Amino acid sequence: MKRERKKYELELDPFACYKMEYIHDKAKANYESTNKWLYLGADARDQTFAKVGITMGDLASRSSSSANPRYHLFCAFKCDNDITMSVLEGIEKDVLNHLESIFLNPDGSTMREAHYESGRISECFYGVNFLELFCALHYCLYKKYGKYFVGSEFYEDDEFNFHAGNYLDCEFSPRISLMERSSYIRMILQPI
Repeated sequence: MKRERKKYELELDPFACYKMEYIHDKAKANYESTNKWLYLGADARDQTFAKVGITMGDLASRSSSSANPRYHLFCAFKCDNDITMSVLEGIEKDVLNHLESIFLNPDGSTMREAHYESGRISECFYGVNFLELFCALHYCLYKKYGKYFVGSEFYEDDEFNFHAGNYLDCEFSPRISLMERSSYIRMILQPI
């Protein structure tokens, strides 16, 4: 999964003050950035698998696994262009711990998998309801760390319902149709 660089088309008003110039330049940098993501990986065959990870580089480097050819990125949340690696690592650690406290087996043990040889806890969850984890991940990021991510708005008026809300800018796998993307975004919308 590779996000193509998009050109920011909004021009700065020549009479803008330094505050407006700062806002414009920050929006441009965030819009055009193709780096700095917190992503959610999936397995095409195992719908109960999820992996949460981060990258300060291109998403293409995280969208496959030589150990598992069915692994792919389901989506990635775009971080603010100014975020540092230490802040992003802290967010990842906190979010993984939060998800670990929610996604538990009936006996109370975690669904977060440990590495086989070292026994260290991994970024992977098995046996989860994937879409519930997707929603819980977005909610935690939106509520606790929204200022570190690029926000977006969603408006949709179909013949039966009107949907509107805010969510974190999310790049979905190109294998996911536009209709499915809209459905997933509706799942994570936060009230305006």
